Amino acid sequence: MLKKLPLYLNVIFAFVLLVAGFSKYVNPITSWIPAFFGITYPFLLLINILFLLGWFLFFKKKRLSLISLIAIVLTGSSFTSVINISAPERTIDEISILSWNVKNFDLYNWSNNKETHELMMQLLEEKDADVVCFQEFYTERTGTFKNIKEIKKRLGYKYYYFGETFNIKNNKKWGLATFSKFPIKDHGQIKFDKGSRLNSCIYTDIEYAKDSVFRIYNTHMQSLHFGVEDYEYLKELKDEKKHDVESSLKIVRKIKNGFVKRAKQAHQILEHKNEFQGKSIICGDFNDTPTSYAYHLLSEGMIDAFKEKGIGFGNTLVNPTPFFRIDFMLMDPSLKINSYKTYKKNYSDHYPVQVYFEY
Repeated sequence: MLKKLPLYLNVIFAFVLLVAGFSKYVNPITSWIPAFFGITYPFLLLINILFLLGWFLFFKKKRLSLISLIAIVLTGSSFTSVINISAPERTIDEISILSWNVKNFDLYNWSNNKETHELMMQLLEEKDADVVCFQEFYTERTGTFKNIKEIKKRLGYKYYYFGETFNIKNNKKWGLATFSKFPIKDHGQIKFDKGSRLNSCIYTDIEYAKDSVFRIYNTHMQSLHFGVEDYEYLKELKDEKKHDVESSLKIVRKIKNGFVKRAKQAHQILEHKNEFQGKSIICGDFNDTPTSYAYHLLSEGMIDAFKEKGIGFGNTLVNPTPFFRIDFMLMDPSLKINSYKTYKKNYSDHYPVQVYFEY
């Protein structure tokens, strides 16, 4: 029995990898359990690679390495979402878009660094994108953080659209914002249900040249909304100091709720996009991975810029693991993508991503 334990474990992990890889085809509204496995796809992939190498190199049982190899091959489309190698190109006629969840420009000094706001502005100034899409954008009409005014004046963006999701006394405002060096011909907001007060999607029609317009959907999809007590519990769980069934179930319910709401939000965005006849780009913080149903729905018929021109691990979430990519740039297939870049700067809890493309 013990001799066959590695084989049994390999079969189990290969099966779970298949569930994770194909979870993107299952609507969480119908069944949300596969979505949990989808989150763990990168780790399951690593385990199966180790099994494959182990059978092949150490146990000299090459046939058994096929168990993991078949599972990896069948989930290949998810594999390239985790790690990719491609050659960037550059031309003089390209356009660049930068997307970044800026976490309110460190409004509450989460990073314990009072210089963070200035460092973020310097990075934006250095990258000099033609269009910038912000999620978790904060601005003030009067006060220290007059971000709309500062970005227009300091960074030279003449055109912008701010989609408000929340405000205090019409002075302190939160939402999404898209800034452009090209004229914005039309704009609007796709509001999600009332349970998603801080999440939304905005669109802007950018006039790159005369009679050349493309639409950008800038979205921030359903967050998990973990409270301080949730993060404390997760930390204690990681340190093996505490295990509380009620707290665990509370976290599971929040994760499940996120899967379901993001599925609904993806359908809203897709329905709106399908009514537009021109070229579209969908970018922003999806709060979901490439193995999710929401990503699968929005990426269908589009080109994932990372999978086309990304290099290395595509992680955009600032955390100890190099696997979680939850910020995306999905491009119209008629647009030629030249390069994709992730800037590993810990100024927010997300890394900014920038794409260079030709219209």
